[in-house]
Amino acid sequence: MSKQSKVWEFETSIEYHDFGRMGYTVVYLPEEIKRKLPFKQYPRLRVNADILGYPIDGAFQPGHGKTYLIVSKTVLKEIGVELGDQVMVQFTVADQSAVSVPDELQAALIQDRAALKVWESLTPGKQRALCHTVATAKTKPTVEKRIKAVILGLKEEV
Repeated sequence: MSKQSKVWEFETSIEYHDFGRMGYTVVYLPEEIKRKLPFKQYPRLRVNADILGYPIDGAFQPGHGKTYLIVSKTVLKEIGVELGDQVMVQFTVADQSAVSVPDELQAALIQDRAALKVWESLTPGKQRALCHTVATAKTKPTVEKRIKAVILGLKEEV
């Protein structure tokens, strides 16, 4: 957690946020904290969170009248909790324009000027979505395949 930013803290339970055909395990942001944060400017407010000592880079986002942070099943397993368990959540508001680019994607962008030019014109949200596509690959061949697809897609935008 950054010492420069205000640390917000609340206790809540792990819940299931149902979207009909799909759903997520989440923690809901209390309204009294939500009112103090810049959600009008950033409807999906990026945060650096900590749940029971486990760091999570994510975003509080709106859905069905509530504001939630997705907590993956992998994180739940790591911290040893399940649906309904109480947890302490701490977070700071992150740099809203920050993007963590996987090293392999960064190298590919540096090697392809046309793709890099388009990349630099994208919003941070679009960049993060492309990074997520690469970062969630489980094998090296899949990483390479996804990077090729990202670079090709960027070059088609030229």
